[in-house]
Amino acid sequence: MELKFDSLKCDGCRACEFACNFHHDRNISPIGSSLMYYRDEKKNYYGLVLKREKSLFLAKPEGSETILPGQQVKGGGASAKPILLRVACDLCKEEEKPLCVKVCPRDVITVA
Repeated sequence: MELKFDSLKCDGCRACEFACNFHHDRNISPIGSSLMYYRDEKKNYYGLVLKREKSLFLAKPEGSETILPGQQVKGGGASAKPILLRVACDLCKEEEKPLCVKVCPRDVITVA
């Protein structure tokens, strides 16, 4: 099982970040989430970064990519660093399905 993202549907509500952090820390905050929402200066440009065990998965409107350790992210600045300190996604193993999937109001995140 893995998460699939359709970032073209994302409207930036950040419910997935808050749900993920709730799974890890049992509080409502995005700080410990395995997911990180980001936006560009372009209008309606939203994406997600998912920390996996051995990589980062970037879901952007123009497509997705996997970043491996040591690989540079084009355009990644200081705001990209906090995701590296977070715990990797465990697909909410104690839950029926990942909480980010349950709470997403636009079906941006699904299970494949």
